[in-house]
Amino acid sequence: MGIKRSGWIIAGIALGLLIWISGPAGAEEVPAPAVPPAEGQGSGFAGVKSAEYPEGGTAAPTGKIIEKNPDVGEPSIEVEILGRKPISKDKTEDSTQVSGQKLRDSPRPSTLEALSQEAADVYVSGRGAMHGVSSGASGGIHIRGFGGSPNSQVLMVEDGVPDYQGIFGHPIPDAYVPFLIDEVLVIKGGDSVLYGTNAMGGAILIRNRWREREGYEFLDDSAFGSYSTLRESLSMLGRSGPWDTAAAFTALSTQGHRKGMDGDETIGEAAVQYRRPDYLLAIRDKLVHLDGADPGPATHPTPDHRFDVWRNNASINITKDTESVHLTAIPYINFGVHRLYDGFYSRDYVGGGKAEADWKIRRSVEALIGLATEQVEGKVKNRISDEKSPVKGSNNTSLYHQLSLWPVGPITLVLGAREFWSSKYGFAFLYKAGGRWEITDGLFLRARVARNFRQPTIRELYLPFPTANPALKPEFSRNWDFGGGWESGRLEISCMGYVSEADNLIKYFGVWPSAEVVNIDHITIPGVEASVGLKRLGPVSLFITGDWQDIGRYTRQNPDGKLDFTLEAGKDFSEHFLGGSLSGEWVHGLYMADYSRQPINDVFTMDLAFRYRYDLRERGLTLEPYLFLRNFLDRKYAYIKDYPMPGFNILIGLKMEI
Repeated sequence: MGIKRSGWIIAGIALGLLIWISGPAGAEEVPAPAVPPAEGQGSGFAGVKSAEYPEGGTAAPTGKIIEKNPDVGEPSIEVEILGRKPISKDKTEDSTQVSGQKLRDSPRPSTLEALSQEAADVYVSGRGAMHGVSSGASGGIHIRGFGGSPNSQVLMVEDGVPDYQGIFGHPIPDAYVPFLIDEVLVIKGGDSVLYGTNAMGGAILIRNRWREREGYEFLDDSAFGSYSTLRESLSMLGRSGPWDTAAAFTALSTQGHRKGMDGDETIGEAAVQYRRPDYLLAIRDKLVHLDGADPGPATHPTPDHRFDVWRNNASINITKDTESVHLTAIPYINFGVHRLYDGFYSRDYVGGGKAEADWKIRRSVEALIGLATEQVEGKVKNRISDEKSPVKGSNNTSLYHQLSLWPVGPITLVLGAREFWSSKYGFAFLYKAGGRWEITDGLFLRARVARNFRQPTIRELYLPFPTANPALKPEFSRNWDFGGGWESGRLEISCMGYVSEADNLIKYFGVWPSAEVVNIDHITIPGVEASVGLKRLGPVSLFITGDWQDIGRYTRQNPDGKLDFTLEAGKDFSEHFLGGSLSGEWVHGLYMADYSRQPINDVFTMDLAFRYRYDLRERGLTLEPYLFLRNFLDRKYAYIKDYPMPGFNILIGLKMEI
């Protein structure tokens, strides 16, 4: 079944369902169950559960925003936000929710590294301003022992669309810029029931922004820093009647802190949305171009190992609401072209779609059912010799369903399953079950188990880079987590224990040309993660999160422990604002090889950020100069052996918002 056919099948199913449930549009919503409407938190600490809504609005049971009349302080205008559901679909999962604004304010050089700062059980390696594109480059994502290189066990999902390369099976770490991001949810322990392959150790869900009031807003962010680093970002959000528009453009150019670290990054994104009282149609497209190099280890540099990558992600989101059913259909296609220094050339495609219905059966029961299909294809050749590598694509189809129950007010139960069929591997059954108990206001306990999986990539099956094994089996994991937390107006605290198990884990052994990639036996990774947040102590807030895990034999780029902290301070003076933050990361127990071989010194780095904002309300203009002092202690450290990170460096910029 081809890519286009897969997408059109899903779209046809969705349109048929839309016709079936159309008729008198139900504008009313069934009242929500007596449980928190959303999971996660803006500060980025696991276990803290508070919904975020746009400034100036409050949550309504219908999922609308109620704007307040500033003269009388009473609700006066209802602004419909059709389809704005909580980003979390499982009220029992352990997750970290981070606002787009927090990501935009972060001094970390990339969105993924900024997410890593917010949760200690999330680890992302770095090497400088850019990460590279291969599975051996930096930017590999680890969550609770799974992920990184060569495995692609953490799934990125942007606006409901899975994002990974069709040949190599992992996302491009530099492809996510925060200027259109509304919020990000990091799901720990995976959720292949809802998101399919690759959501084995975790899933990172990105939801992009739309303007929620009539009018337009423009943001320009220009920055210059060390190593001749230039960054320019423009974004626009608009709303006019039933039409919404969003667009962003980001360009980054740097000479890098060592030879071969120079590169350019260009990302453009555009979206349009049409709203009616009972349905919504949104179209989004993102184009990414990366031009850089792998500088190689400092002992054997390879600055001429350059790469040139183009990627494009396109999707359509169709949403229909009735009194009790929320229906979504999303056809998508993700394709890319990769050119490497040695003549390697590839084109890859990931296309398909899903149709999903969320049904509020009664106040205490909510059901979700979905159908998904996906096709993965690729072509590889040597541009110098014109030799083509034999590769085989695959397709899969799955039915998934989830039941959320509130048997009594403070208790939430979630059960889910996915029946997955692959053209190469046949049938797989996945499941999950979780529970959450709101003991008192702000105090909760929760537990969850999930069976997840990942299919081998085209690279692992067919490409001798450095080796291949067409007999590889899919990986399966079983992820357990349990714990609790408490939140008050000033204090957030949580502690979660977890056990990550896996069968048929795919690992590389040896050195090319004698290297091999094989499935290994059962592994178990126990760990514990804890977070503490002290909020609004006068102008100051402090957040600390730590993680420890026993990773066993397979220690490559998988740390034993990690600690992150952020100290923030800020104060408004009428139309002026002064603020800043001190953030740091400590990583312990890093190795470049399995069985605790080739150890790397512990990583410890600290960043300082300063901001001043001048709000010219009468002119509708906000000016915000900022200064980032990165690694201001000027420490020598590396996440990857012989790939030293930059010393002390600065980035100074100016934001202008209209």
